[in-house]
Amino acid sequence: MAQNSASLTMQELSKAHENVIITNPNVVGEGKSKDLSTDVLTDSGDVSPGKQEDKPTAKVPILNRIKGVSLFVFASILASTYGGFVKYMDTLPSGEVVLVTCSYAACLIGLFISFQGHSVISFPRKKWVFLRCALASTALPCKVWSVQNMPLGNATALIFTSPIMTCVLARVVLKEKINLFHIFAILAGLAGIILIARPTFIFPSEEAEDYPLWYNIVPLIAALCLSMAYVCQRLIGTAVNCLVVTFYGLVCQSLAGIILQAATQSSYVNPSCYTFRGMLLLLCFLQAIAFCAINKGLSYEKAATVSLIRNLDTVLAFVLQVVIFKEAAEILSLIGAALIMIGTISLTLSKMFGVDCGVKF
Repeated sequence: MAQNSASLTMQELSKAHENVIITNPNVVGEGKSKDLSTDVLTDSGDVSPGKQEDKPTAKVPILNRIKGVSLFVFASILASTYGGFVKYMDTLPSGEVVLVTCSYAACLIGLFISFQGHSVISFPRKKWVFLRCALASTALPCKVWSVQNMPLGNATALIFTSPIMTCVLARVVLKEKINLFHIFAILAGLAGIILIARPTFIFPSEEAEDYPLWYNIVPLIAALCLSMAYVCQRLIGTAVNCLVVTFYGLVCQSLAGIILQAATQSSYVNPSCYTFRGMLLLLCFLQAIAFCAINKGLSYEKAATVSLIRNLDTVLAFVLQVVIFKEAAEILSLIGAALIMIGTISLTLSKMFGVDCGVKF
């Protein structure tokens, strides 16, 4: 009798559980509960419920594409301008410039966050935010070290393999499709950067500076960290305000500046020239705005696309080199700049007007 009573009790509990599921407002269909583990990242950066293979991702509006592309073009202009000012202030140690500009920029962003009422403590997806900031901060000292210790052309060519890595990571992790315009932009951009930078492993020269082979690993680490940071930002999406991500990114890069200063054993220099002080203040604004533009742009457009648009940094740096610093432009550099521009413009127009040639990988 006791065994039969226990069996009836278990049957009643099972029926009661089924009734709860059916009457639950979070139910998707009869007798089925909502499974939050199948949430996927959409092209707009938001998380939407349902498996990706069951429900195709909605097409990104053209206005969002224009916003994303425009923000990254704007970020490229700011980044190139930042690099031009840093080159002009070559008497100041690199670590000091990074530390001063990033720490002041972090204070500026912190003020904006406090005025808007956002929290820098309570926000979702903390692990992705801190991983994104750590990766970007690792890439920065690796890039600076590469430029200081390797031939500039070699360092530049290896660092700008980042778009290729980003396309691969975005395809594997984010399931982002790659079309013929992406492939054309990758090939044109890589060829253009090689023609501008002219690395010694492709253009041998008797006057080329000799360096250990393992040095090549450092700029490749910078490229990989930058690519992974873009993917992390896409995973963050619009769930976290871009100002919060920018704030923590600048704080981490300030720490990277301290590490870089200690690694290069450089002493801090007090800029006595008011011009340098004004430039450092301007760099703070450039750094803050560029970081915000990158984070916001990645919430609108795919990681593979925006990483290829960042190839414009090389073209804009080349223009500054010729116009501001009066360095002679060679024919190979002009051809390289033209190739990058053609690849970037074709990709940009294809994203704005939704053209993909019907072929995706």
